[in-house]
Amino acid sequence: MKLIGKQGLSEQELSDIRALADLCNAEDGITLKLNWEMLSERPAGVTDDFLMYEGEELIGFLGIYSFRSTEAEISGMVHPQHRRKGVFTQLADAATEECRRRGIPKLIFICQERSVSGKAFLQARGAVYSFSEHWMEMRVPDRQPPQVPDTRQAEALELRLATADDVEVLTELNRQGFDMSYEDAKEFAEKTVADGKENTYVAELGGKPIGKLAVRVDEGGAFIFGFCVLTEYRGRGCGREILARTMERIYREGGTVRFELEVAADNPRALGLYESCGFRALNANDYYTIELGG
Repeated sequence: MKLIGKQGLSEQELSDIRALADLCNAEDGITLKLNWEMLSERPAGVTDDFLMYEGEELIGFLGIYSFRSTEAEISGMVHPQHRRKGVFTQLADAATEECRRRGIPKLIFICQERSVSGKAFLQARGAVYSFSEHWMEMRVPDRQPPQVPDTRQAEALELRLATADDVEVLTELNRQGFDMSYEDAKEFAEKTVADGKENTYVAELGGKPIGKLAVRVDEGGAFIFGFCVLTEYRGRGCGREILARTMERIYREGGTVRFELEVAADNPRALGLYESCGFRALNANDYYTIELGG
């Protein structure tokens, strides 16, 4: 077996990873979270991906996904016929050393809730369960645009595309909405407005930014993420209206009929909001933490 750390992935490597993911999903009856849009746009000079080969065949893969300076998410897989051979242990060891080298103190392993082998590995590794997220989907019925709810904010709330001039606005929304440090919130905001494959919408009420969300449209589907509303405007129908207005806009601009998102399982208010807009849970991912220490 041969392990290779990669700084960016070739089209052939991406194809091999997708084929391995399809095989694992079919074998285990799961849907692995591998953040495909990130895999195809890895930053130069950073080792984020580890591939294990048996001859010319890809038998294992692990990816590092870093959204904050203080933690990194880890997701990967092993060919069903090559499990119990220490393949994922080698991949995880390599990723751990890379994160130590970068000074990242916390690893968060993503494990599909029905992955028996994944949970067994994490238990043996000493990982601690942290939280779960539902993967949710909504399909537009009969190609009718999503309906904007009739709320008292309907006339006053405005939705606009964010630009580079909104970095500080987005930074503050990230900081409050996701409990991020100013540095991480600003870095996330800068990446958001610079990404040409996604749009971020800012919601304003009476000219004041009160929330935002980002959307990535790909192959007829739209993935919604980075959605937050300032605390003082929650429970007033603003979040539902922002979400519905955004989906209606995306539908009318591109005919998108499938919307997807993730929501924490322990956030009943957000879960209820999405369900009220027509989303349904398809599956869930469990997140396990390993502290690297000093």
